[in-house]
Amino acid sequence: MSNPLLIVERAIGGVEARRIILKELLEGPKTGYELRDALSKELGVGVDDVSDAKLYFNLQALENSGLINRYREWKSKYAEIVPNMVQAVRRYLNVSAPVLCLCSLDSEPLLVREVGRRLREQSGIDPDGYVFIAENEMRTRVGGKPDNAEIIWIPEYAMHDFKRMYEVAKNIVEREIGRNEIILDVTDGTRISAVALQQLAWEYGLRVFYLKGKKDEARKVFWIRE
Repeated sequence: MSNPLLIVERAIGGVEARRIILKELLEGPKTGYELRDALSKELGVGVDDVSDAKLYFNLQALENSGLINRYREWKSKYAEIVPNMVQAVRRYLNVSAPVLCLCSLDSEPLLVREVGRRLREQSGIDPDGYVFIAENEMRTRVGGKPDNAEIIWIPEYAMHDFKRMYEVAKNIVEREIGRNEIILDVTDGTRISAVALQQLAWEYGLRVFYLKGKKDEARKVFWIRE
């Protein structure tokens, strides 16, 4: 797979209109009218000076590069950034987003409280939210869940099934990546769940870490992919 940042750079190709379009789409899907208005304001020209041909040409270039999709809803046509390129576009344009930490959980109930503390202490990251994919058997063991944490309960066998684990995690990533930067924690969970999360990290350009050390000690944040 090519370097995602290089894909973004080549797609923009030094064309300011494409940079503006991508920055607008980081806020969510936009219609042609909304993009034309944004181009007018950013370029300092009248809306009528942003022709249909110019807008179409630049949207087509971005679509051909694999950065955006276009679709129709009722009478309006929308453009959106392809989910697995959202984080690369953010990084290239230096646009930040709230951080969401996605973790797998099958044996460490206290991880729901520890992971945020270690990230704040050692990496200066204070996630705005957490999603834990946890085995059903953990329900009676997890306590003190932070208010900003969600737990997705799955059967024990699913944590050992790559396809099932991958699909559960992918659905969360695609649900959240439009509004959050997702970081992945593979401290707990099974070998299969760790592989599934790291596969998603590769596909969506996400950071991955785990807490290194004994559970009863002050563990260190170790970044696998930054």
